[in-house]
Amino acid sequence: MLALQSFAQKDTLSSNDSLKRTLISVKPFATKKKRIKTFDTLTFRAGFDLIGTGQRLITNKFALHLNTDLAFRNKNLVVSEFTWASRKDVQKATYFAQASILRLGWMHNFLHKQSKIDVFAIGLRFANAWYKEEMQTTLQNSIFGTEPVAFRQNLQASWIELNMELKAKIWKNLLMGYCLRYQFKPDVRGEQIFESYGIPSIGRTGRNNWGFQYGIWWFLGKK
Repeated sequence: MLALQSFAQKDTLSSNDSLKRTLISVKPFATKKKRIKTFDTLTFRAGFDLIGTGQRLITNKFALHLNTDLAFRNKNLVVSEFTWASRKDVQKATYFAQASILRLGWMHNFLHKQSKIDVFAIGLRFANAWYKEEMQTTLQNSIFGTEPVAFRQNLQASWIELNMELKAKIWKNLLMGYCLRYQFKPDVRGEQIFESYGIPSIGRTGRNNWGFQYGIWWFLGKK
């Protein structure tokens, strides 16, 4: 009898242990972590600068800034293309410049948790310009009289930008805002027939400078 009782007690304990192990290993109501799909976190904004476009109406300058940024969560990969042309009369000469500029950088958006559309971001960009300068003037010759002369040169320039951007929704997916940038460490490359007057978008060569853009953008992505 004692042996039977002992065996029955061991059997009960073993069955309880197996049941306990089964309950521990099986979690029928365990919640799964929600996976974040890549396309749900990607956003895209495209726009252009209003100030540069409006300069054509009141000055001899024309600037077309096309700005795009591809954002993953609160990180923005920024690409900015900028075409610039300027004509200026300097004493007895006429100065003309034309450039294509490409900016590439990374921005951190501090407003991403509150809104996927609005942007308040700070970051760095690297910029490179391919530009052409031309100086036209006239020379007085005792034999031939007035003779027009033109000097042309093709140069490249690069610099670094510290940017702060603010973009806010004004209607549906339409945003307006500005970009304030500090441009530093300019570097001009290429054979200079005459001293380069200025780097497009920066200003006089050899100087750091501030820049400002006010533009309009369209948002693409899930809100």
